[in-house]
Amino acid sequence: MAGGFVATLKSMGQSAPELPADTLVSAVDNAGRGVVTHITIKGDRVAAIVSQSTLAMSRLLAVLLTSDMAASALPAVLPAAFPWAGSLPDDHLKAFAGELREAVIAESPERVERVLIDWQAVAEVRAGERST
Repeated sequence: MAGGFVATLKSMGQSAPELPADTLVSAVDNAGRGVVTHITIKGDRVAAIVSQSTLAMSRLLAVLLTSDMAASALPAVLPAAFPWAGSLPDDHLKAFAGELREAVIAESPERVERVLIDWQAVAEVRAGERST
């Protein structure tokens, strides 16, 4: 397994890192309890280990939102999950919920992030906390 990792690094033009055995064992152990994935932090794509429980919650949410009945409750609960959404009128909450639902069902973290950023900006403008 380590040979594949080293080969991948070399094919990417990177040298293999020199890791103490206990660090490597710890990294393998941590990865064994979760899944290595990539997330974007301030525009930089970084590797992260996401716990199985977090992935399970994400899958559950995506499945729930495919149900029309569960999705119909989303506009009403958005202000509890995102307090800044409290300044949005009902029609905006419904639009926000629709866009968020589509992004979650598509399992696209980038789309979810974009929807949240865009709608938070709208809410902040409506609340007078931000100008356009």
